[in-house]
Amino acid sequence: MREDKQRPADSANDFYLRQSYHRVIHKSEASVNGDNDWLITLSDVFTLLLVFMIALMVMTKKTAGSDGSVKHIEIKAAVDSDYEQSIIATGIRDEIAGRVNNLDLAEEVSVLAKGREVVVIMKEKITFMPGQAEVLESSRSILDKIAGIINSYPGFIVEISGHTDNVPIQTHLYPSNWELSVARAASVLKYFINTHSIGPSRLSIKGNAEQKPLTSNDSPENRAKNRRVEIRFIQSEA
Repeated sequence: MREDKQRPADSANDFYLRQSYHRVIHKSEASVNGDNDWLITLSDVFTLLLVFMIALMVMTKKTAGSDGSVKHIEIKAAVDSDYEQSIIATGIRDEIAGRVNNLDLAEEVSVLAKGREVVVIMKEKITFMPGQAEVLESSRSILDKIAGIINSYPGFIVEISGHTDNVPIQTHLYPSNWELSVARAASVLKYFINTHSIGPSRLSIKGNAEQKPLTSNDSPENRAKNRRVEIRFIQSEA
């Protein structure tokens, strides 16, 4: 009798265990499937990355084969051109400096080479009377030399700029230092055109008043340095 009573209980336990087993197996399968989906997605990402890297390598090789050498030549040509223009600028500087020394004007005229540019700085003392814009006779000899060099180097354009000190001026002709600095630059430009037939298209002028001093305006000597005309040789872009 006890065995008969125990069998139904055992059957119920077996049934419960079988059901629990099936639920565990089902959950395990679902988990495995979920894990597989995640792995498939990650695999797709890696595949796409691999394809992208291969395409990038192919493009890089093509660029290096077709455009790389051209770019290298272009860069080298640009460097060579800059070096060549720097050498030319140095030659112009030395030529002007030699002529300045021959005229014994080294204290009044300075010449600088800045990369591909050459700057001639002429102090007011030999170029203009104070507060005036007519070119002085004493400056014509050096202006003649500079004009000859301008004609010898057609690949350069020339910018002429006038500069003053910070002492205000107010006259009928020149209400401020702006007008005076522009008038002085224009006088040099007209001298080059009228006396030496330099093409106007190669020349330009600027008036800076006291806005670009070489030094502070705190003494008569320093103010004299700031009153100047600059003639700048600039390599033409054409």
